[in-house]
Amino acid sequence: MNLKDMPKKHLPDPEKYGLTETYDIMGIPFPRLPDTFEKNAVPLKEDYKMRSMDYLDTEEAYPLFEKQADLIIENNWKGIVDVGCRHGPVVDILMDKGYTDFNYMGFDTSSEPIEYAQETWQEFDNIEYRVMSWNEFAPAGRSKGQIQLGQGKNHETDQEWWDRAGVKFKVDFDVDVMIWSGVLLYEPTYHLWFFQNMHTAYGCQNAIIQEPLKDQRPECWREDLELQTIEHRLHMYKTKYSEYEEWKLDLDIFSGRRVIVRIKLWKDGDPKWEDWPEGFGKIAANPHTEILPCGYKVIPFIYKGKLNFEVSQRDQTLCQVALEKMYKERHSHRLAENYSREKLHLGKMFMYNFVFDGDEPVFCSGAQDIGDGSIRVFSRYFAFEKYKTDGTNLLEKNDNFEELQYTMKRIHGKIIFWSRDKSPKFFERLKAKNKLFDKWTVHDKKINIIYPNNEQYIFYIPKVPMEWWKNGNYDWFFK
Repeated sequence: MNLKDMPKKHLPDPEKYGLTETYDIMGIPFPRLPDTFEKNAVPLKEDYKMRSMDYLDTEEAYPLFEKQADLIIENNWKGIVDVGCRHGPVVDILMDKGYTDFNYMGFDTSSEPIEYAQETWQEFDNIEYRVMSWNEFAPAGRSKGQIQLGQGKNHETDQEWWDRAGVKFKVDFDVDVMIWSGVLLYEPTYHLWFFQNMHTAYGCQNAIIQEPLKDQRPECWREDLELQTIEHRLHMYKTKYSEYEEWKLDLDIFSGRRVIVRIKLWKDGDPKWEDWPEGFGKIAANPHTEILPCGYKVIPFIYKGKLNFEVSQRDQTLCQVALEKMYKERHSHRLAENYSREKLHLGKMFMYNFVFDGDEPVFCSGAQDIGDGSIRVFSRYFAFEKYKTDGTNLLEKNDNFEELQYTMKRIHGKIIFWSRDKSPKFFERLKAKNKLFDKWTVHDKKINIIYPNNEQYIFYIPKVPMEWWKNGNYDWFFK
């Protein structure tokens, strides 16, 4: 091939993409962030402008992508899929280093960086960029919603999946490595699910992961921001897969302390690694949204007294809307004041869950941490008007007590109790008729719990030692 026939790299017009001078703070390249954020966290946007993240295209940020390119060159990887690629800066570095014999497909949810990359590499048949989202990825029989949420009776065939969503992800080359550069944090709950199943679909043995570290230098951060990272969960990858090697960088850029990880999923010669148990990918320190056996969805809105950011933005919004609905409907409740903003006491809840029928709130219920190893369930329980029962059968719940079981799985080792100010007969009937409460105990006398002059009957598990109840002095325990 003559030199004149060689493909050429094109430099897009900087003005077209707003690429003027890089934004910096005291000499540190920063992204162009809004002045304020609703939840004091770095926003994770699905559609951003090229210039918004151009701090990553500075000389200071170069080592972040050079290390990825060096790993590709050292291992002679030829087929590359880049997840959340932006404009694929690793391609520039590979080319600059003379590593040109490879096939590359990068995809991102943001159209402008992809357009920029397509314009840059338009003459190169081995380099391709696509606008798409990994949320469209749901391999046959292994839909995130199905596998993670306990459904999945109707499984697609492989061919049906490739015809539906898989066609978007297909490439015409063998994939040797997948790059996950600063993208896994977008899925704090399901990141390992995507990682595992996308590698399975491509038959890809190798991975490069880049993630920010939790500990950032003050000059490379903004004190009003909360960092999103899965650094503390990378040990799951280390223990699951065949090889794990990491390098830590400290760069003079925004969120400059980063980790780069090389992973080999299975050993050479193995056709595939061992089957992993369903739900393994559902990794989160905090509880996550689930579909209950009855078909309702439970969302753990509050965990340990704080908003649970392990649930999706959409689920958070559903709960916020339900809260507003509670405030409006509470006035018909005999304890209406308990459901005011001031007395709901979400900051004292170990968990506060909302249960939904589709997008309709059914009820909400708290597991209140009252100290001394004890949790009060059904605290600030509220049934929404549309789903209120007529009161003729108090022993049943809309969800057959499935939200309670969901909660109890997460509070092992605690004394769990349910309290009422009325007769203990309700608890006695419940214990007699529902096997779930076989090991629960009804305390036959009112005791003062949580607040002064707040005497209630309690129903509890496990059996509390008798000395805790001696002399009728319970305040030290339930204070």
